[in-house]
Amino acid sequence: MRVVGTFHPSSSVSRSLKCHLTPDTTLEHLAVAKTERIEVYSVQPDGLKLECTADMWGRVVGLQAIPVGDGGQSNLLVMTDHPDAKLVVMTYTVEDGISLLKPESSCSLVDPAARQAEFVTEVQIDPTGQIAIASCYAGKLKVVRIENGELGQAFDVSLPEINLLAFTFLHTAKEDRYTLALLHLNHKRQIQLLSRDVLLDDYELSPAHSNMLITTVLSERTFPSIEHPLLLVAVPPHSTGSEEDDEDETGPAHRGGVLVLGGRKVAFFETASQHQQETRKEKQRRLSKRLSSGVQSEVSKAKEKEKERESRKIKARATVKWPWNAITAWCSVDAKCRRVLLGDAFGRLALLAFNAENVGLTLLPLGEVSPPTTLAYLSSQVLYVGSHFGDSQLLRIHPAPIANASTETLPIPTGVSTVPSSALASTSGKGKGRLGDIDQASPRDGRVVQTKGKFVEVLQTHDNIAPIMDAVLADIDGSGQPQVITSSGAHNTGSLRVIRTEADFQEQARLDGLPGITDVWPVRPRFNEATHTHLVVSTLRETLLFSFSGKETLTNIEPSIAGFATHVPTYAVGNIPRRQTTTVGGRSTSSYVDSPLAVQITPEGVHLVEHDPALHTFSSVAGGWYPKKLEDPSFAGREVVAAAMSPSQFVVGLSGGRLALLNLGANDTVQLLKSRDFPDEICAISCTPFDRTKNYATAIAVSFWGSNKIAVLSLDTPDSYLGTLCDATLPALPRSLLLHNFGTSASASARGKDSADFRPHLVAGLADGTVATFALRDGQLLDRKASALGNAPASVSLCEVDGRTVVLASGARANVLYWDRQRVRPSPVGVKNVVKGATLNAPAFPSCLVIATSSGLLIGNVRGVDKMQIRTISLGMDNPRKMAYHNQQQVFGVACTRTSPGRIGDNEDITGSFKLLDAHSFQQLHHFQCDLSEEPSSVLALPGEGTGHSPAFCLGTVVIRPEEREPSSGRIVLFSLSSADGVRSLTTLASLKVRGCVYALVHVSENVIAAAINTSVVLYKIRQANPGDALPLVLDQAAEWNHNHFVTNLVWDGQYILVGDAISSVSVVRVTQDATRLESVARDYGPLWPTAIEGTGNGVIGANSDCNLFSFTLQRGPQRSILEKDGVYHIDDVVNKFIRGALSSADVAEDQAVHATHVFFTSTGRIGAIMDITDTMSLHMTALQRNMAKTITGPGDVNHTKYRAPAAPRGHTDAEASYGFLDGDFLEKFLTHPQPEQFLEGEIEAERIALPLATVKDVLVQMQSLH
Repeated sequence: MRVVGTFHPSSSVSRSLKCHLTPDTTLEHLAVAKTERIEVYSVQPDGLKLECTADMWGRVVGLQAIPVGDGGQSNLLVMTDHPDAKLVVMTYTVEDGISLLKPESSCSLVDPAARQAEFVTEVQIDPTGQIAIASCYAGKLKVVRIENGELGQAFDVSLPEINLLAFTFLHTAKEDRYTLALLHLNHKRQIQLLSRDVLLDDYELSPAHSNMLITTVLSERTFPSIEHPLLLVAVPPHSTGSEEDDEDETGPAHRGGVLVLGGRKVAFFETASQHQQETRKEKQRRLSKRLSSGVQSEVSKAKEKEKERESRKIKARATVKWPWNAITAWCSVDAKCRRVLLGDAFGRLALLAFNAENVGLTLLPLGEVSPPTTLAYLSSQVLYVGSHFGDSQLLRIHPAPIANASTETLPIPTGVSTVPSSALASTSGKGKGRLGDIDQASPRDGRVVQTKGKFVEVLQTHDNIAPIMDAVLADIDGSGQPQVITSSGAHNTGSLRVIRTEADFQEQARLDGLPGITDVWPVRPRFNEATHTHLVVSTLRETLLFSFSGKETLTNIEPSIAGFATHVPTYAVGNIPRRQTTTVGGRSTSSYVDSPLAVQITPEGVHLVEHDPALHTFSSVAGGWYPKKLEDPSFAGREVVAAAMSPSQFVVGLSGGRLALLNLGANDTVQLLKSRDFPDEICAISCTPFDRTKNYATAIAVSFWGSNKIAVLSLDTPDSYLGTLCDATLPALPRSLLLHNFGTSASASARGKDSADFRPHLVAGLADGTVATFALRDGQLLDRKASALGNAPASVSLCEVDGRTVVLASGARANVLYWDRQRVRPSPVGVKNVVKGATLNAPAFPSCLVIATSSGLLIGNVRGVDKMQIRTISLGMDNPRKMAYHNQQQVFGVACTRTSPGRIGDNEDITGSFKLLDAHSFQQLHHFQCDLSEEPSSVLALPGEGTGHSPAFCLGTVVIRPEEREPSSGRIVLFSLSSADGVRSLTTLASLKVRGCVYALVHVSENVIAAAINTSVVLYKIRQANPGDALPLVLDQAAEWNHNHFVTNLVWDGQYILVGDAISSVSVVRVTQDATRLESVARDYGPLWPTAIEGTGNGVIGANSDCNLFSFTLQRGPQRSILEKDGVYHIDDVVNKFIRGALSSADVAEDQAVHATHVFFTSTGRIGAIMDITDTMSLHMTALQRNMAKTITGPGDVNHTKYRAPAAPRGHTDAEASYGFLDGDFLEKFLTHPQPEQFLEGEIEAERIALPLATVKDVLVQMQSLH
């Protein structure tokens, strides 16, 4: 059984909408649809603030605002895509200061008998907000009445226009008239614009075309292609000025209409006048009469007349040339739609405006942004750009250029005439003569303004890693924490994304030249002071004292005036209070009061020092404790070997295995409270209070040499001092210990200990670089977990990060350990070779950390311990499609395609290249340009040195010829790395032309690779070339296996080649020992249509084009082997890549029930984990998912069981449910549910789960830790 979890949710933005979701209409909201969820932001003066998020349990394809009453408040109408198309109303509420999106009414759109719409799946709202119309099936629409912000009566209407391309509501003069503008592809493959009335009383669309808009066929020259969706923009009537007088200063009136976007021109088609409508109505009446006359000749003439009308081409009222690529998004700047922002597929942003002097259009270039899928104008020239191919952005549009004032704002191709920007000012007066002076063209043809400079400023950027075309999982820096590197973006925003859950260290100061540091302690002048003034640094041989003497000055204090013992190393330092005893009525009470004292523990003993405020330094005072000076002979010859302290307790470990507990007594003298001898030498001690508001600890942790044992000792009462509470043995020496309460309980009293947020733990840093954590519960050390930090010895220390107390675990690399989602979670920190860390609050460095490294000190801040860090390596127009990582050479090979943006209908110039990038700096080392019409299609990193005649990368290509239905030519190229003058580059070792596209490449064995070429799997052997050959290596074909339609996926699992046929299914192929034959082992013959596959060790896991996951197990029999399908699951996303491995080096418990096996990547930017769960636990988790699905439903009452059932082209089928996979994200809702016990009980006895609640939570926490 496998579990599916999400590491990084989908980041692709499909829709956005500005709205008012509360009765306070002064507060604006931005609703953003990201594939399967809705995010609501409030529009603040300093940017966007995320208020809430709602999962939709379906891909969002439509987002509209529907009015609630007349106050201006709106609800959100969300449309989800197939296979469970649905309309859901979401209401925004605020409860106890927490914002929520709650589902209200819903309407199912599912029709299993209908054919899914090919071009447009969308929902539109009438301008009055009274009806909604949804399109998701060919030849039909769903009409839904809207009543006070809720969905009312719904019914289907037939639509004669089968191939609907776009639709929108027109603005009508009558409130009870609803008219749709429709753009469709007719039977002659012509694009036709027409309109139909929605007849609510008759529950249908008008059989005849509406008279509101004159039916017209759009010019093929203007709209040459439907490759990109066409868009319709409804324009309301403009009543200011005179309709007859285009010279009216207030702007000419027009009757409203529709803008058609997506062609070589933007066209405005005006609605018919009242006279035209009446004339057309009379003509339609006469035509209908002739059609029903029964006279064949009259009927034939009427039909011919009807065809003539439908094929008529009507000139648009106004047009303007569109100089760039396909328009992908638009938004209106004002309610009258007089100004519209347009964005194309390559991020070219322009403003389209109706002229003030005539009914004409002016196009004003603004700048380049991310390729938009949605635009939302907020206010004050601020625009939101939502993107699928690049980062989403919040922009400000300036009225004047803000940069690059001497260069063109956007390139305008030849053939598009322009006017200078000064023309806008010169035509502001009255009269056509002025316009004619600037541009002799008719106002109907519009103007394109030639502007210079950049008008857009990026205010905020929201990371988007979609679409992920390929990915690599690699430990680049040797930290043990794998990084995800994705090939993302497209068009003008191609990029590599480095994704890692890592805390960001922001360095503020550095002090080098201090080798051998073992620990560091900031010191305050008094115990109750908040500011540190000094820094004590211990090395292997001495102790150094530094003073923060200036704003950015750290001064080394001379040993003679330091006050601290500097000739020996230090084990512990800290400020301490004085203990004051008062007697009232014969009863003595003690309390802690402020003092200038501090304690330093060295091998010699316990030193007392006092701060002198006049001299701003410390001085030594009497009253210390030194074993060699004691009268007790049992302490003779002993020295301190380890120490720890709390503000009122000092615990020292002495040679010979003696542990001594001390405190500050009367007259500022250190006194011995109790000692205990152990058989082993003491290695490390911790006595940190669990309650940070107290000055004393209730437990001590001690570790020992030789036995590698940890013991927890009691400090509860004097009688129990140093008594053993529990112990544990570890596989390596525990050289650093820390007792810490990860909870936020302010009290460690009995009440606090019973609270759910009292979480005492013991953290141990081991000599082998491992960090072990134990939960200290019920007097026992439980839930042991371990994680590796490299080969250097590990240490642990307490720090403050982002306002919370965390544990800094350090070794060869560092982790911050913090409590989140019911467990201790590690967050890597980007600092290496950390020895110790401590909280620093100096005047020049408030709320910082001081970190001791192997060579010096670092001062800075750690930010975002629970946030995902995404680093972007921009490639611009070079769009990465395939990539591979060469471990020995520490380089990436990235295959890119580059499309030169042109106008709609122009031929696109696509070139291919292969880039060599340094794995650390991502600097481009080499660029290999493919031949003309050749594009890279696959990349493989080969094992070995990768230099000389040892190939590092194998590149597969395809030659694109537009006239070919199937590629007939490609290449396989071998590269190695060479170095000249310290610069690494690619050297071609071999090149072989093949008959087709090289879809995939895998390394089989030494000098043997397999390639997927069109329908075949071909085996090649690499050998040395003959003397005199142009290249040093040769690829010889050794075997071929041709039993497929299109082989697009190959995987070598160490024993077999796993083959994914894009049209059929999966196969298992054996390579003979001499690599001369390919033999079929097993095959699935079902129509799976796989998009990605990977091996499991005993089978195949994959995903198909219907957004399902599937898995097979290879069952070996004496006669033959078969692929047995053992899992299928609807993931509702297109998976492009599987990688074997884990996303993090999370703590691994000894009895872990869940283990990470694979990582998957989708086209919408989702990264997820596939985890294996033990057979016994899988039965319980399956039952838990079943029980939870009966109570927890998605928006619109979506049932989880049905939602995850496998989908087919026509939707879900009741014949098959998901099996073999569990929904980890859904199961983890158990941890936050207010009453999780009900899911264990079930509805009947047979559904009861016989597992303790704590065990179920522990398993789910294990799941969370792996994604």
